[in-house]
Amino acid sequence: MRQTPVLWLIWPLVAVMAVFFLALLRFADVSLLHQIPGTAMFEGPRHLGNYADTFASPLARQALLDTLVLSLEITALTILAGYPLAYLMARSPSDVLRNAIFFTLIVTFLSGGITRAYAWMLVLGTTGPVNGLIQAMGFERVRLINNQFGVVISIVHFILPFFVLTLLGAIKNIPATLEEAARSHGASRWEAFRTVTLPLSVPGLVSASLLAFTLAISSFLFPLLLGGGRVQMFANLIYDRIQSSFDMPTAAAMAMIFLIFALIPIALLNLIRGRLSRRFGGTRR
Repeated sequence: MRQTPVLWLIWPLVAVMAVFFLALLRFADVSLLHQIPGTAMFEGPRHLGNYADTFASPLARQALLDTLVLSLEITALTILAGYPLAYLMARSPSDVLRNAIFFTLIVTFLSGGITRAYAWMLVLGTTGPVNGLIQAMGFERVRLINNQFGVVISIVHFILPFFVLTLLGAIKNIPATLEEAARSHGASRWEAFRTVTLPLSVPGLVSASLLAFTLAISSFLFPLLLGGGRVQMFANLIYDRIQSSFDMPTAAAMAMIFLIFALIPIALLNLIRGRLSRRFGGTRR
């Protein structure tokens, strides 16, 4: 039977996914080997010693816990900052306001990660404008970088465009007439939003939050530059392991453990998104 053009388009996707999973399987295989002492090479026999060593390390356990907790906090802050922006872009009658928000997000989106990281180092540094304003108000300088505060601010700034642009489509797909109908029945603007728009946007909100959490938990550059070695996320711990001893098998085992623990909240959020989509999708129909 002759294949349709649509089926032909599937093969590039299959090829890309095959390469991705083969690379992942190879990485998992390396995690079962051990480093040849004094070299960057590794060999068999295969065993689970690298996994046992990682779980036995207090530093690795603490870094894994801190990364998961910090990523959830960053996701929550992104929701608080990003939902109002997405709602304004979807519902504001002002083209100027919508275009201004969109332009700001796109400029931020197109800026490189290193550019943004160094920009935040300048803004939050001891001689930066934020500390200058604090001093002008009569207070002493505060340390805003080389700590968790600087890391959180920079990662939220990095994630925000992804979150807002993802959530924007979900809110725009909710007819504004539903809010108008609620207000015509006596509901205030806030009540119409709380009882109509917010519940219907929850599936899209979960999807955007899922993306935000994925980006937050895999952050490497911002903790490295703005953490000053005081904020140890798991990706940085893996990097340090490779740089200090070139122990690729142990680093691979740490990466596989990290992947498994990162997939747990992602799978839960994905499950919640599916159930909410079915629930509210059925409600709208």
